[in-house]
Amino acid sequence: MLWISDHAGAQQQTAQALAAEVVLAPHRATYEMKLSVARPNSGIVEVNGNMVLETVESCEGWAVKQRIKLTFLRNDGEEFETDSNFTSYESKDGLELRFSVRNAQNDEVDEELRGQADLEGIGGKGRASFTLPEPRSFELPAGTLFPTTHLALVIKHARARDKSVSYKVFDGARLDGAFQVNAVIGKPPRPPAGTPAVRGDTALLRQPAWGVRFAFFANGDQGAQPEYELALDLLANGIARSMLLDYGDFAVDARLLQIQALPRPKC
Repeated sequence: MLWISDHAGAQQQTAQALAAEVVLAPHRATYEMKLSVARPNSGIVEVNGNMVLETVESCEGWAVKQRIKLTFLRNDGEEFETDSNFTSYESKDGLELRFSVRNAQNDEVDEELRGQADLEGIGGKGRASFTLPEPRSFELPAGTLFPTTHLALVIKHARARDKSVSYKVFDGARLDGAFQVNAVIGKPPRPPAGTPAVRGDTALLRQPAWGVRFAFFANGDQGAQPEYELALDLLANGIARSMLLDYGDFAVDARLLQIQALPRPKC
């Protein structure tokens, strides 16, 4: 597989210029989540829940809020609930990111992360600084991107009919640096027979679409198995009609139930 890496070209252009051709849609999307597959060693027999994903545009940046609430049933009959909250703000020039993560199980918080990251320039080095769970900072390698910039660039590559791309991406959801994210771009998946119609502002869904599968590797680790994978039925405006979140031991489907257009700012 030939991975395309745009680091050299990215140094010549700002993220704004690179993503200018991609018009992301501010929106709120609600997904139903269910177990897709559980490997025998997972101990999981059922997963149910929902995800609300909100992308809000301001004049200077993008605010993203994601909340996932899931109920797991183990093969020993025990149930447990997880509640994951992720919020971020990314400047439109792609150089500043603020983030907050809160993960709870059975109403007890087991992880909180908070901090910010800055890049010297697109294609340049950066620095991430955490205030929670404890003060710490580290350098981000040259070529690191933040998530909204990365999404726009993947859509740009999809429009250009590229089949695969690879970037370093930092989102603040982990304490040990950026992921190496490999993306394979192909045709969008066909919805399963009997899939109910999406409610809400469905005009947002009338867009070109691609099937994109992301593999996330710990920075510097291009081993055989990624830490996790994410498959999207991705539209040209950044909305995902469906997702498959594959954690290795088990995978969860997310199917779009409702879509709501959010206002654009008057700048």
